Amino acid sequence: MLINRGNKRMKVKPISKRGSLVCRGCDSENLVSILDLGEQPLPAEYGSHQDEVLDRFPLHLKVCRDCGLGQLGEYVLPDRIFHETYPYLSSASEYWVNHAKNFASEMVEKLSLNQDSLVVELGGNDGYLLSQFQNLGVSVLNVEPPENTAEIARKAGVPTISKFFGVGLAEEILAKYGHPDLIVVNNVYAHIPDQQDFTKGMTLLSDDSTIITIENPSFDVLLNNAFFDTIYHEHYSYLTAHSVDVVSQKCGLNLFHIDRLPTHGGSNRYWLSKKELRDETVNKILEEEKLSGLFLDDKWEDFANRSRAAIEGLRNWFIERQQQGDVVVGYGAAHKGNTFLNAVGEESKILKYVVDASHEKHGKFLPGSQVPVLAPEKLNSANPTDVLILPWNIANELSENIKKLAPEANIWVAQPSMMKLN
Repeated sequence: MLINRGNKRMKVKPISKRGSLVCRGCDSENLVSILDLGEQPLPAEYGSHQDEVLDRFPLHLKVCRDCGLGQLGEYVLPDRIFHETYPYLSSASEYWVNHAKNFASEMVEKLSLNQDSLVVELGGNDGYLLSQFQNLGVSVLNVEPPENTAEIARKAGVPTISKFFGVGLAEEILAKYGHPDLIVVNNVYAHIPDQQDFTKGMTLLSDDSTIITIENPSFDVLLNNAFFDTIYHEHYSYLTAHSVDVVSQKCGLNLFHIDRLPTHGGSNRYWLSKKELRDETVNKILEEEKLSGLFLDDKWEDFANRSRAAIEGLRNWFIERQQQGDVVVGYGAAHKGNTFLNAVGEESKILKYVVDASHEKHGKFLPGSQVPVLAPEKLNSANPTDVLILPWNIANELSENIKKLAPEANIWVAQPSMMKLN
C-alpha cells in the first residue's frame, strides 16, 4: 500500500491488523470493503502555512460481517493523532455545552449522585461536561491524553490525568480513587484503536454498582443517511448496538439499555454494567439494525453510491460558484468538513477561508485543502456571497451566528445534499 509523505509516495503497512485484516471488536477476519476515500491527512494536523504538504494515509472504510462494526486501518499511533496541541475544544460549541448540562442533570437524578459520588470521564476534552457535574456537587476525574486540552480542564478546576486509558491506567485510578459510580465515554469510544484493552480497563475500574455510558454516532444511521464525512482517521471505529454488545460481553460487561439521541445526525447512548441486565430497548434496536440491512451488501453499496453523489454535488456547487464569481467562505473547521473537502479535491480551494470558534485553530490551515482558518468575527471580512457550514450537525446554532456576522450571505449545508438554509 502507498501513502503520500510530503511530496513523495512511500510504501507503508498498517501498524496492526486491527481494522485492516481483523475486527478490533470481535477479532473476526470477516471484513468487507465499503468505501475507499483515498489518501487523506490526519484531521487534527493543521498546516502552519498555506503551502505546507502534510502526510496522507489511506482512508478506507470496512465493516465486520460478524458484529457490524465499521472500522479503519491503523497507520499512525494514537499519540500522533491526539498530540499535545489537539485543536478541538468541546466548550467552543454552545450546543455541546447545553447537551453536557442536560446529561449531567439527568445522570445525577437517575443515579442519585451526590458529594460522595465519583464520575470519571474518559476523553473529557477541556472539562466542558465534568464541570457540569461539579456544579451539581459531584466529584469528578477527567482522563484526557492531549496536554493542551487537559491543561484547560485543570485551569477550569477539573482534576485531569493526561494519559491514554486502558487496563494499565485503570489499575492506577482504581488504587487511588476506588470504583467510580459513573464512567462516561462521550464521543470517544470510536477513537480507540485497541477497543478490547479499553473495554477491559472499564471492566476493571467498575464494581457491581458502576454504570458506564458510551455515547457515539450510530453506524447504522451513518449508512442510512450516507454521512460519509464522519469517516476520518481519528475515528478508528463506527459503532452499532451489535458491535457494542459483542465487545462488551467479550470483556466482561453487559449492554443493558440504549437511548436514541439526535446528536451528530443520530447517536446512541449505550448503558453498560457488570450486572446481567437487559431491557427491551437493547433487543428493539438490535432488531432494527438487522431489519435496516446493517449486514447486507445492498445497503453498503447504496451507502457508497450516495456518498460519491454527495461529493460530486459539492464539487459541482463549488464550480458553479466560481463560474458566477461568488465569494465563498466556510463556517466550522470541523473534522467532518475536512473529510468532505479532501474528498472533493482541488475545487474545495475556492473557499477563501473558514472561521471557527476554537482559538487553537486560528492562523492555521485546514489539512489537505489548505484553507486558512480565522476567528468567527472575521467571517464578513471578504464580503462573502455564500457561507458553507461544514459541521452540518450544529447548523442551526451556526446559522444564527452567520445571520449576525454576514447578514447578506446565503447559508448552505452539503449534507445530505446541497441545501440553502435562508
